[in-house]
Amino acid sequence: MLLIAAALEEELRTAMDLCCRHRKFPNRSLSLWHADRGEKTIGFLQSGVGPKRSAARLEEALKWIEASHVLVIGYAGALDPVLRVGDLVAVARASAFSLPEDNAAWENVRLEGAFDLTESEMLAWSAGSLGLKTSIGDALTSSYVLGNPAHKSLLFGRFHASIVDMETAAFARIAASRNVPLSCIRAISDEANDAFLEPFSHDPSKTMVSRAGKLIDRGMVKTYRKWKTNSRKAQESLKLFLEHYL
Repeated sequence: MLLIAAALEEELRTAMDLCCRHRKFPNRSLSLWHADRGEKTIGFLQSGVGPKRSAARLEEALKWIEASHVLVIGYAGALDPVLRVGDLVAVARASAFSLPEDNAAWENVRLEGAFDLTESEMLAWSAGSLGLKTSIGDALTSSYVLGNPAHKSLLFGRFHASIVDMETAAFARIAASRNVPLSCIRAISDEANDAFLEPFSHDPSKTMVSRAGKLIDRGMVKTYRKWKTNSRKAQESLKLFLEHYL
């Protein structure tokens, strides 16, 4: 059975709404369903945000579903400055990264594991055949929100990854441990130069008070509206792709 995994409910609903006869698994600790698309039955996992949470929930879900393949979908931040909101990226390789506790400057970021994903060329070809702007690229998975354009530029220059998210490498680690193929396609929700998520971005040089002040200065309502506008475009691209893929 294909298992589709996403962090957010609205990301997962993009795929689930294309199916019928939704049935929830009885495990109360998991947001795990299966549903029908034509004659196929597909599994759906909402993992929540972040690498630890997503890894734990995928590991538990694979005890309930005998998955033949995992497809990760959702939004991502662009590191590559050529990417625009709504563009799709089929991920070829996902790497986790972190900041060392003893020297948490962004210049000291380090990779903690890399995983080759499957079907990136097929996903890109399938999306491109629909006229969707799609590329193949690598993903970095962070434990933190990444919203500062300077940090994005630093990571792009050092690792040449196309996007950043908070789950893909963690999903890939669990799938690899179970010998389950995993692929990923994500839609851009914020561009490399976008700064509207910066107040939520992890920065060891800033205090919580200063980050809260920045959010107040920029306006919570304005930030929320920008996110909703961008995520709506990203969701539209994912939906068009999934209608064809599924």
